[in-house]
Amino acid sequence: MKTYSIVLSSLILSLGSLSHGAAVSLAKAAELSAHRIDRMVALGKLDAAFLKKAEKIEAAVQNQPPTFYHVVVSQTQPAQGAPLQVSITFDQDGKPLASQNIAGGVAGPDFAWPGVDAVTLLENSLHYALDNNANPQVAPYDKGFTKVTLTKGTYKGQPVARGQIFSSLTAQKLNVYLGFDGALLGTEFVP
Repeated sequence: MKTYSIVLSSLILSLGSLSHGAAVSLAKAAELSAHRIDRMVALGKLDAAFLKKAEKIEAAVQNQPPTFYHVVVSQTQPAQGAPLQVSITFDQDGKPLASQNIAGGVAGPDFAWPGVDAVTLLENSLHYALDNNANPQVAPYDKGFTKVTLTKGTYKGQPVARGQIFSSLTAQKLNVYLGFDGALLGTEFVP
């Protein structure tokens, strides 16, 4: 009887995770897109300048099998027109399915990050949400992630990179402050 109970409990837990949908969160899909951008540059499918000029990653559930997530990575906003963008789709396990440049984009300005590139800074901002998702204050930025934007700012009087993470589950934003080398310096929640 004990074995039967264990098997039944395992089955119920498995069904619960299947009904939930994806094996990875929205923030994880966004973080995986940073790796995909690196890979596209390495394969010559994307100009290396995209790494330096990236400014925003947006992710949403698409749920049109086999596609589960749709992520758009955007460069900085040009003076006129739409920024250069890359569209990436993933399945529910985080496996990349397709990636393509979105037509009609124009290169934006280069913020001239003095350390690591902008894609690495965006990725490192997301790592804070992923690594701390057991914290009830941080969890909404993992599960309900909508976008992360990268800007220059100051933290404790020092120039830094600021990754600002948005969530559909809260009106507050999570600011993740990074050194230009990509190291975490601090965080704060803002209205």
